[in-house]
Amino acid sequence: CVAGVAVLHGSTVSGSLTAPQAAAPHPPLSGGASSVDDLLAKFVAAIEAKDVAALDALRVDETEYRKIIMPGSVKPGQPPQKLSAAADQYFWESLDTKSRYGGRALLAGYSGRKYRVTNVKWLKGIDEYAWFRCYDRLELTMVDENGEEHVLNTGSVADVDGRFKFISFIRD
Repeated sequence: CVAGVAVLHGSTVSGSLTAPQAAAPHPPLSGGASSVDDLLAKFVAAIEAKDVAALDALRVDETEYRKIIMPGSVKPGQPPQKLSAAADQYFWESLDTKSRYGGRALLAGYSGRKYRVTNVKWLKGIDEYAWFRCYDRLELTMVDENGEEHVLNTGSVADVDGRFKFISFIRD
């Protein structure tokens, strides 16, 4: 893993890897953001506003997970991962359920305040997979309007052909 650090508002992400050069054998991500900084800004805004729909829109949907994330979760150059229909359904439903609960916990714990992001860490680094780059395990340090520091930990972000979305809001 390559460690990476980003700070919002125009800075770049240290430790970024070179994007795969092969043609995309998968559909594009919809929505999300065009940069990790933009995605994190939208994420913080959704949390501040306690906006469930906005938060959910920042995470991959079932089709994106089943057509991009799961099959592409192999080393670059390896053939796509193929699962049985039952396994594919199980992994999606497990991730989706845990992410929904994780997202609601983030809203319950952090909403109702305005934040300024002071630091972004990817606790498990940045990894390259066949069809995407994974910014693994977000640790977001923020200061609220009263000067109180908050450290928010959540899941991972996928960069698929320059579109960024959370894979999950699962912290572990």
